Amino acid sequence: SIDFTPPPPPVAETAESLQRNNYHGTGSFQRAVDSKDVFGNASRNDVDHLIWTAGWGAHALNRRQRQQKLDRNLLHFLRNMNPNEIKERKLNRIGASAAALVARRAFQFSAVDGTGLGWSSESLKICLDRLTSLYDEHKSKFRTDNFYPFRLVLSSDEFNLKIDLYGGVIMLNPAATSLQWLDTLASVTDDSKRVLKHNRQILERNLATVEDALGVKVKKGYSCGSREYHHCMERLANEQSAVDSERSDESSLSVALNATVVIETEQACRRGKLRNDGNFEVGAGMGLHQIRTVFNRYANRSSELILEQKKERDESEAFADRATYEFGLQRVYKVSTAPMVSYEEMSQALVHLLNKDEAEKSAIRNLLVGQTVGITGRGQTCHVADDGSVVVPYNFS
Repeated sequence: SIDFTPPPPPVAETAESLQRNNYHGTGSFQRAVDSKDVFGNASRNDVDHLIWTAGWGAHALNRRQRQQKLDRNLLHFLRNMNPNEIKERKLNRIGASAAALVARRAFQFSAVDGTGLGWSSESLKICLDRLTSLYDEHKSKFRTDNFYPFRLVLSSDEFNLKIDLYGGVIMLNPAATSLQWLDTLASVTDDSKRVLKHNRQILERNLATVEDALGVKVKKGYSCGSREYHHCMERLANEQSAVDSERSDESSLSVALNATVVIETEQACRRGKLRNDGNFEVGAGMGLHQIRTVFNRYANRSSELILEQKKERDESEAFADRATYEFGLQRVYKVSTAPMVSYEEMSQALVHLLNKDEAEKSAIRNLLVGQTVGITGRGQTCHVADDGSVVVPYNFS
């Protein structure tokens, strides 16, 4: 008979292997890397080290995947959640809202917006309190009694014109000093407010003319500036007044009456297209004839997308009402920030929550009663939002 048992390793190799396994030593790792045979090839130490490294890499990847699944487990998150954190964030949100109200009434802004900063409510409250202190100390230096109808926007972006006389926005950078804020606010005069009101009257008149000519609603997109949007509406209104053209293809326009035309900047949109929500996207440099051509091309598809969106929205609202009732929630909402979640994905998450077994539903209900739940997109974990609501991804477990 043949003995297939491998022979024992030499004593020198056994000692060397013991030395290789201890990579935490000072020189063992370097000896394993530098060791080569007489031909300059990598020795068995390097091969063993690669195998060892690959094994630990796979182990770390498995641990990460298990942790990600655990972070998406709603019941695990609720059991390990700190209730005091929710209370604290809700109080901070109330404090930030109160600080914004005090600043708005002091300056008499039409609105105060700091959501674009991405700050926590606690940090935003400190910034707004600083703004109110500026008014109390330097209100005699302002050149107007109130700032209505301007709207204050706190933004970290840099703008050449911090006072927008077309959109009615005053931009303040939170990183600027109080004196820099004072210089910006002191440049607002009564003439600035009159110019703003005049520009708004012109825009409303031109917008009514353009909407009557196109037969659909028109709004400004995110990439289009207020001045560019104002000039676009003025040009389209003058084009309609100069040429008394009739609407082309009334039947195509009639199926898209529920859609909206979104005006984007000319650099971002050179050709008209149809969005996923059924609205039309056109550039600020396009004329009425080009916009009508986009209508005729995508009108039928726009009507289909709008109907699909409405159906999905109604279904998600029905599931949200049912989940609110069964789990005793304040409300269920769709998170509007990235990553975006569709109404279909929101319905999928709520159906998954409602179809859990009674034991797990009872445990979730006891931990989630009285809370606000938000549904977000893929790639997120269960967490507490800044307003104290519980946010879960639509693919939670």
